[in-house]
Formats: sequence, structure tokens, C-alpha cells
Amino acid sequence: MKSKIIKQDIESIISDSEDYLYSLAGKKILITGGNGFIPSYIVDTITTFNKKLKDPCKLIILNKNPITKKSRLSHLLEDPNVRLIEQDVSKKFEVKGNPEIIIHAASRANPASFLESPLDTIDANVNGVRTLLDYAKENPVENFLFFSSSEVYGNPQKEFLPTPENFFGNVNCLDNMSCYSESKRFAETLCSTFSRNYGVPTKILRIFHTYGPGLRADGNTMAYFFIEGLQNKEIILKDSGKSKRSYSYISDTIKGIFKILFKGDIGEAYNVGSDLNNVSVKELAYLIKDILQNKSIVKNSEIEQNKNLGKIKDRMPDISKIRKLGYEPKIPLDEGLRRMKMHYDEGGIA
Repeated sequence: MKSKIIKQDIESIISDSEDYLYSLAGKKILITGGNGFIPSYIVDTITTFNKKLKDPCKLIILNKNPITKKSRLSHLLEDPNVRLIEQDVSKKFEVKGNPEIIIHAASRANPASFLESPLDTIDANVNGVRTLLDYAKENPVENFLFFSSSEVYGNPQKEFLPTPENFFGNVNCLDNMSCYSESKRFAETLCSTFSRNYGVPTKILRIFHTYGPGLRADGNTMAYFFIEGLQNKEIILKDSGKSKRSYSYISDTIKGIFKILFKGDIGEAYNVGSDLNNVSVKELAYLIKDILQNKSIVKNSEIEQNKNLGKIKDRMPDISKIRKLGYEPKIPLDEGLRRMKMHYDEGGIA
């Protein structure tokens, strides 16, 4: 279901990307994990823009869990230009009609689930991308976008903050959380290998912390702060809250993704994020408390809830590379947080 705020965001994305979106007329796009937070915005942007096309773009959405009337994309259940397929992307599949574009966004995105199901996390990232790359090798496409993550950088030294794409990472492969970061790193290697050896036109998105309406509370720190604050509960930090993050509002992230889709170079990796704000987790909690204008109390946990989840690294992207494609983040953190509040106020769900 699309809220008023989400519709406004979609309009902003279309305004920025309209000239390029016309090139999707008559094409087929295969999107994995389409019901997820970020890819659902891509789906909504294209299906909304389809109203302007004489020959609409056809979307084939592979989602591990079925799309129901309660799902984020429930409003597309009857859309004739959308085919929804229940499919584990790590397993071999077949679709009718070869897509011109593949966007691989399916992946576990909840840190708690990494620890709960580390092998599933690895399978989704490694086997999933290998299955799709093999498919693209046998069924040539124009574009292959892979959703990677800023986690591939691990814990950058201070001299690499902001972090450029040519920083090769500082990752402890024996850490519990490395099931996610290392599998994303290997998935990038698969993409570059298939690009060099087989001509698959891969482009890698290293997505930094993205937030906005529809951000789910299951393991996401910002969404957790919002949900607790809306209920006037204590906002409890899992650690000191000193680690810093740069947060990108969802419409900025999607605009960046479209810039790479239509203008990015094959075989390249791009940071996708915002450098407008860099705040500590504790500062974020107080920002949300102030925006919600309630009596929530922010305090440190007496017992660290999870030592692995507490090892949050500083994150700030160097976005000079994607800026060369014409990208520029627009939404400052305080405005984005207010937009999230308006989404919740009108009954939107996380």
C-alpha cells in the first residue's frame, strides 16, 4: 500500500529520472526481492511511470515469500504489467520472455537474522547472484544491477572516511557478522568475473544506510527508535551510541540507483548514499525523540543486548564517483525524519 508520502517520493524520483525512464518502454525487467524496502520503490516508480508509456514496461518480480494483500506491493496484485512469482532466487528458475534488465536486490538485510541464519545469509548472497549471472550469461541482457552494501568496506581507518570505492576493505572474515559482508564481497567478485569473462553487463551498487517510509523495524536501528518513540517507550541504545552514520533518504537513494542503471559504466562499483549528514547513533535517537515531540527517554542499556550487533562501524560514503553521473542528494536528515513521521501519522506501517 502506498501512503501519501511514498507517492510524493515517487513523483520526485520520476521528476529527476523522467528522460531516462522513457527508454524502458516495451522492455522487461526482472527484479528479485521486489517487496523489500528499497526495491519496492523502484517497482512503484516504474509502474507509476508506465501510465505515461504507450508500450508499458513489464516487470517480473521474484520474491521468496508470496505477495499478499498485506504486503508492501499489494496494490500491484492486479496490475497487468506486473508478474509476481514466488521463487527462492538461489535456486534455478525459468521465466517466459527474456528480460532486458536484471536487478538483483534479494538479500537478508536484518543484522539479527545474519546471526540467526548465517548459512542462509551466505546462500542468498552467493548462490543467488551466481544463479542470476548464469541466467544472464545464457540469456543476454542490457543491464545487470547488483545490490551490494557498504558493509564490504568493513571497518575503514580514519584516513578512509569518507570511504571511496577504491578502498579495498578492512574486514575480519572470522567475525560472526562476516557471513554478510564477506558473502557480499564474494558476490561482487562473481559480478566482475562474469563481466570480464562472459560480457555480462554488471554494475555494483554499494548502498549505504537508507531510510524513509516503509523502513521495517525488524533489526533496523532507526526504525526501532521510531517505533519505540511513537509508543512513548524508552529508546534504549545497544551500546554507547558513539558510532557515526551517514543516512540517505529513500528518494535520494533511488535517484542514485537510476543514475547508475542508465549512465553507469559496466563492470564498475558505485557508492550510493548521502554525505549531507553524519551523526552518531545517540544523536540520531535524540533527533527522533525531538521530532516525535514526546516524553521518550533515551538511555544506554545496562546490559549490552548483543555484543555482535553492538560492533557498529563508522560509515560515511565518498560519493564523488556517482556525482560525475549527475547525482546529488537533496534531503537532509531532519527533513527525511519528518517525512517518516508524517508517513506514520497517516497510518503507514514499518
